[in-house]
Amino acid sequence: MPSLISRLRCAIVGTLPGRRGPPWRSALLGLAAVVFVGSSMAQTPITTYGYFRATLPGIPGMPTRDQKPGLGREVFAPEYHIYVAVRPGSKVVAKWASVRGKTYDCALSKVSTPVIVNSDVAVKTDKMETLVPKTSEDVYKVVFGALKPQTEFSKEEQKLAASNEAVIALVLDNAPVYATVRSIIALPPAAAM
Repeated sequence: MPSLISRLRCAIVGTLPGRRGPPWRSALLGLAAVVFVGSSMAQTPITTYGYFRATLPGIPGMPTRDQKPGLGREVFAPEYHIYVAVRPGSKVVAKWASVRGKTYDCALSKVSTPVIVNSDVAVKTDKMETLVPKTSEDVYKVVFGALKPQTEFSKEEQKLAASNEAVIALVLDNAPVYATVRSIIALPPAAAM
């Protein structure tokens, strides 16, 4: 079977090497190869970063009045920090986000990079966490809205949600795409005073 380069050459010359036949057939195969390579190169990769921070009641590591030392404590709803990075100049809109089995309305807010936060939000220290490194891509923070009622997902969406902790449905340059986070990284917990 001729290589891709041979097929491209045949589109210009007219026949496949070692074959005789109508030139339109070879040109058609060459054109199909160019379209295939062009479409696979035109795919826009999406880089997704996912973190969460739990908020614990009281001082971290200290039991509250009604708890004995060593027992687990109730945790407030976690704060999610999810970012998507796309090719510069791309038009991107978020439709919904599914995070750990719950579906939310969401929007995107453009941020500059690097995205850096304090490691400990209760006590200001010099220890910082880099959530998104410096990049030339356009980076957006996913801003979560109201919890959505359970909706019917397509088979593809069900498969994505089953194998990822977060799935964000996007429209990127007028095409539907999904940004996924296989495993959301835990940041050090915050204390609710």
